[in-house]
Amino acid sequence: MEHADFVLPRLDVEWQRILNDPSSVRRLASWRLDYPILEPCVTLDEVLEAVDGRALEESSEVVWSLLALAGSDELARRTVVQVIVPGLATEAAWLMSWARRVDARLIDDGELDQMLLDAAMAAIADAIVLRRRWPIKSILRRVHRLLIRETRRRERTRCEEPTELDRATVDASGSPSAAAMLVEILNEGRERAVVTDRDVELLWLIGVEGYTTDELAPGLGISPRAVAQRRLRAESRLSVMVAS
Repeated sequence: MEHADFVLPRLDVEWQRILNDPSSVRRLASWRLDYPILEPCVTLDEVLEAVDGRALEESSEVVWSLLALAGSDELARRTVVQVIVPGLATEAAWLMSWARRVDARLIDDGELDQMLLDAAMAAIADAIVLRRRWPIKSILRRVHRLLIRETRRRERTRCEEPTELDRATVDASGSPSAAAMLVEILNEGRERAVVTDRDVELLWLIGVEGYTTDELAPGLGISPRAVAQRRLRAESRLSVMVAS
C-alpha cells in the first residue's frame, strides 16, 4: 500500500472478491436466521444497501446486528469496515494533509494505510462492546480521535528524542542549531515541570515544524487565539527558567 487514500479502493476490490465467494452467501444465510433485521438481505451488498437506504433507526439496527456478530465472526467485522469506507475517505485525506506537513516520507512507506486501518479496527472493537445510538457516526468519531492521538504521539516522540534531534540539527560549522538549542530547553523545562508535555509539543510544532496557530487550532479543539495564549504562557515560564 502506498498512500492512505489508496487503501480504500483496495478494500473495494477485496470486497468484490468477498461478494463472489460462495461461503459469504452461506454465512449471511446463518446471520439472517439469528437477526430478523437482516432477513430481507440475500447478498452482502444488500446489507450495505440496507444501511445506506433505510431510516436511521432501522439502519442502526442493521449495524448493531453486524456488531453483535463481529466479536467472533471475521466476515461480519469486514462487513462493518466496508460500511464505514465512505467515512474513512475523509480520514484518509486528513492523514495525507498531516503527513505532508510533518513528514512526507510517511506517504510512501505504507504507514498511513496502517494507521488508518488500525484506527478503524480499534474503533469497531470499541463499538462491539459499547452500543451507541448512532453506531456509524460513533465509529467514525472514534476513528478520528484515535488518529489524532496517534499523530500527536508520533509528533511528541520526534520531539522527545534529543540525541537524534541534536545530530539532525547541527549547522555546517558544527555548532548546535536553534532547533537543537530549543530541544535542550524544552527537555529541561519538562524535567523541572516548568512546562507540560502539551506545551512542549505546541512549542516544537510552532518553533521548528513551522505550524501557525490557525493550523494547529482545529486539531487542538480551541481557537487560534487560545493557541497563541497557551504558547505565550509556556514561553514566559521557560524564559523565567532560563534566566534563573
